[in-house]
Amino acid sequence: MPIIKSKYRPPFYLFSAHLQTIVPAISFKINHKLYTTEKLETSDGDFIELDWIKGSQEKLMILCHGVEGNSRSHYVQQMAIHFSKLGWTILAIHARSCGREMNRLPQAYYGGFTNDIETVILKYAESYRSIVLVGFSLGGNMVLNFAGRHHTPHNLKAVIGFSVPCELRSSERKLDGLYNRIYSVKILKKLKNKIRKLEANHPGAYDLEKLDKITSLQEFSVYFTAPFFGFKSLDDFYKASSCLEALSNIKIPTLLVNAKNDPLLTNGCFPVEIAKQADHLFLEMPKRGGHSAFPISKAESWMPLRVEEFLKEVNSKVC
Repeated sequence: MPIIKSKYRPPFYLFSAHLQTIVPAISFKINHKLYTTEKLETSDGDFIELDWIKGSQEKLMILCHGVEGNSRSHYVQQMAIHFSKLGWTILAIHARSCGREMNRLPQAYYGGFTNDIETVILKYAESYRSIVLVGFSLGGNMVLNFAGRHHTPHNLKAVIGFSVPCELRSSERKLDGLYNRIYSVKILKKLKNKIRKLEANHPGAYDLEKLDKITSLQEFSVYFTAPFFGFKSLDDFYKASSCLEALSNIKIPTLLVNAKNDPLLTNGCFPVEIAKQADHLFLEMPKRGGHSAFPISKAESWMPLRVEEFLKEVNSKVC
């Protein structure tokens, strides 16, 4: 598809990528009573924590958060609130270990772990006329992987990803750089604390001595995520995790929005040539917007407005 010329512009006072990323996260007031929570049992003996806002029985929007996020992340709640007001039913999926309750099995998640998205869609596909799948950051990578690597139901009408690290190896390396330490240190601390909790519940599952020596997110992938999920090499892990190779296989209208000033994305995350040749992929690259933010004020995002506009543009018959 032709590359979309973006109309997005941030407020003048949010003049840098870091301000555009951080200010919305600290300015948005989280609503802790927004959802009704469900535990969906899985075939492997674990569960998926789902947060619902019940609305129309016709339209379902499924939301997937970013790394170490959850349903209360500002970008998820803004999308949920916007579309629930339009009558949609909202379903926010928690990646394993990211819910309010720690999962039973000693595992977390990675960019190619689409099993739970498939489980949820298969469970609820027949209950709604139209389904739209929206993901942010790593969650965006997951939904694009799902759309490109799985058989999708006929009523999945559109997929949207914001701030997607399509090429995870280089994005992880950039996140570990000095310029992004404000993000990587916080994420790594959360991941390490999570591993310690999982090890306490499942003694012997993880090597805590090795964990203490890790100083980067890429090391965490090398020594924990990749081997735990059975990957024999880091190359295999990144190939299975990154959505870049899956994009050309997507058969339903898909919008990928990555800001050119996103502090966490590399050149490999802007698949211009793939988009030009793909029949269903719309690529939009605003000059600014930060990461999983795209503010139009300190606490209000352009992302819900863009999704609403996109659904009308592709005539998905879901609005």
